Amino acid sequence: MRKALLLLVVLAGFIAGCEDKYKDPDPQAMGYGYYPLEVGDYRIYNVTDIRYRHDVGDTSRFQLRERVDTTFYDQTNTHSYKIVRSTRPDEGSAWVEDSVFVVAKQPTMLTLTKDNTKYVKLVFPVKGGVSWLGDAFNDRIADSYTPGERRADYYESKESYTYQSKGEPFTFNGQSYPNTVTVIQGTPTESWIGYDNRREIYAEDIGMVYRLYTRIVYCNDTDSDDCEYAIGYKLQGHERHEELISYGNE
Repeated sequence: MRKALLLLVVLAGFIAGCEDKYKDPDPQAMGYGYYPLEVGDYRIYNVTDIRYRHDVGDTSRFQLRERVDTTFYDQTNTHSYKIVRSTRPDEGSAWVEDSVFVVAKQPTMLTLTKDNTKYVKLVFPVKGGVSWLGDAFNDRIADSYTPGERRADYYESKESYTYQSKGEPFTFNGQSYPNTVTVIQGTPTESWIGYDNRREIYAEDIGMVYRLYTRIVYCNDTDSDDCEYAIGYKLQGHERHEELISYGNE
């Protein structure tokens, strides 16, 4: 009887140990809250979009809404969410559907697919300094890559994303968020040839609160045979700011 009881205790301890070993990861520790996903969730942004050509900026301002429309399982049995984007010129106008993208949130990563192109937007757990290939699952490669080069060169030609300022507060235009993480997309550069600064800031339990996209090509001998303009002349480029102004669930 004692042997049977001892065996039962050992077995119970083994089962408990297995449960502890294979239990689901802690969502907060993993950083899943930086991109919450529930049907009906929405975020509204003020957008400033500037297109540069021959040092002249064409500026447009409007509002953008992203709303989680439905959830489904794709062909790989991955739980996915359909996100509908709508725009309007101002708060008093009606929303007009603009585009659709799909987000899949898996234990180790969050991917976004738009126009048949998939990006790895976040990886889990969220940790400062961690880098990954943002375009690992698409055909986008750096202009310097030549087909047929070794595999290592191919991966080096892909664009890396990096976590920065994890857990730090962020304030913009008077609005403060106590716990955020910044995703640096690519390698920020500023030279006489061009300027590249792209980043997205995510707040815990809210999602993306700010996005900056800036890529500018300055006039230089590489891009023009007759470049006599002043230093800093914007030959072409795109600058875009998206600032969260409202969010919720409907």
